Amino acid sequence: MKDGNSTWDVEMVRAQLHRMVDDVEPSPDALPKLLAGSRRKKAPRRRPLFAAIGAVAVAAVALVVALVVMPGQQQPTPVSAQPNSYLATLEPGVIASFDIFSGQQNGVLADVPGADPEVLTTDRNRVLAATSTADGRQLVEIAADGAQQVLPGPAGDLRLLAAGGGRIAYRDADSVVLLRGGQQQRIALPAGMRVDDLALSDDGQLALLAAEPGRDQASVLVLARDATSLAGRVEAESDDCGPVAITWSGRDIAALEPPACGAGQARVATYAAESGRKIGAGVPFRTPELAVGTVRMSADPLGRFLISTGGRGQWLVDGSAVRPLPPACTGDGICATGPGTFWS
Repeated sequence: MKDGNSTWDVEMVRAQLHRMVDDVEPSPDALPKLLAGSRRKKAPRRRPLFAAIGAVAVAAVALVVALVVMPGQQQPTPVSAQPNSYLATLEPGVIASFDIFSGQQNGVLADVPGADPEVLTTDRNRVLAATSTADGRQLVEIAADGAQQVLPGPAGDLRLLAAGGGRIAYRDADSVVLLRGGQQQRIALPAGMRVDDLALSDDGQLALLAAEPGRDQASVLVLARDATSLAGRVEAESDDCGPVAITWSGRDIAALEPPACGAGQARVATYAAESGRKIGAGVPFRTPELAVGTVRMSADPLGRFLISTGGRGQWLVDGSAVRPLPPACTGDGICATGPGTFWS
């Protein structure tokens, strides 16, 4: 038969443990009080039992403190990785994180002298920016902790920049340049081809929004993985007006396009990368007239799209729900002059 006092002691400690775990903000003296009470109640013959219970109490309190943290204390996290946030560049070259729904600044990722507010892209745990220096235009890679490095090698005008799958793509004269590590690969473009946007998938597959020579309307071109030329490209179906921006969404290509020319509306259409077939048209939403080069579209891991312009509005597209977003501004009223981009 169990000792009555022993059973009562165990139940007392268990009840106190439950109260502590249920309270997500345990008081600083909770553990000392519990251990002191246990010591007063335990007898020498029950020492092994209460040693085990004490260990459980310590572990439980440690777990609560580790998971919950005390009020006002948070584990440091990269500002760009916060939930519901995106990146944008403030003048003069401050790259900061902003809250999607309020537009308020979360924090500063990096200060990059000469950073172009119109050119910013991300690839998982790194950010790529273009900067103007005495040596010309250069690429700057920024880590999640804010550390910066200038990438070696010549660069083009860098007005078109994409990153994904460990690769970087940019337009340079009559080529699209692909960088991976220290290796550079050039994909030659036909004379007269206009390239309006670039996108790289999570595994580094390249897509272009481009107009073939002699055509005004751009279409989406998807290159084969590890392609060294435009040969074998897949051209996506295109409506009359053509897309103005592209990004990858999982294995598919998403394109921002007007549902009708000059209608003051836009929608996010989805295309199968393997065939170019349109698999989704998206819900139209009202916008100012958007032209290529003035708007950036990016996707987050939840499948949402950030449609962002430099001062002409931005929108969050989440399935059939479209929400206008406030501009990215600091508490002092300084707002980003270029479009923002999701941290992908």
